[in-house]
Amino acid sequence: MNSKDIIMFALGAISAFMLSMTIACYVMVTADLPEHHAIHTRALNYTDKDCYTKSDVELIVFGKVLDYDKK
Repeated sequence: MNSKDIIMFALGAISAFMLSMTIACYVMVTADLPEHHAIHTRALNYTDKDCYTKSDVELIVFGKVLDYDKK
């Protein structure tokens, strides 16, 4: 192999890698969020309602009452 072939092979490999990473990032950005993210977000926004207390919602969603005072 001469140097021209090596350079062309390297450029092809780099181009293939960049294309695959672009496709992978596009798929990740456009994908739906996992269900547990939606549940946690819904739990954080649900505390504005009067039918459940904040600790009730935390018990239902997270399985325990969260301690926000820990640092």
